[in-house]
Amino acid sequence: MAGELTIYIVDDSPLVRERLIESFADIPNARVVGEAASLDEALVGVSAAKPRVLIVDVQLRKGSGLLLLKQMRAAHAYRPERVIIVTNYPTEAYRQAGEECGADHFFDKASEFDRVREVLIQLNSAA
Repeated sequence: MAGELTIYIVDDSPLVRERLIESFADIPNARVVGEAASLDEALVGVSAAKPRVLIVDVQLRKGSGLLLLKQMRAAHAYRPERVIIVTNYPTEAYRQAGEECGADHFFDKASEFDRVREVLIQLNSAA
């Protein structure tokens, strides 16, 4: 569907994934096309789903969001239109590493969670 805002979420916490989905459930044309809790799941899932937006955590139980972005880049894999990092580790080192890995946005789960929704609304209105 043209203009559909497809989203893939990578976070090892089911509660965080659920909270993210609930936060943008009312955005027109927004649809979650996949979820993953680990690096390996995400590599396969993102490649198959080809979402417009990838939301990823820095720390995963198996691997990291930064490593996911590095591996996607190294493999010349599909690159979503936007990459959003949402983390409990909002250090400057992680923020810089995220930028180097191609992240467009970097948000602290504790204080900036709602900014993910804002980015999605902006993307949706631009489509």
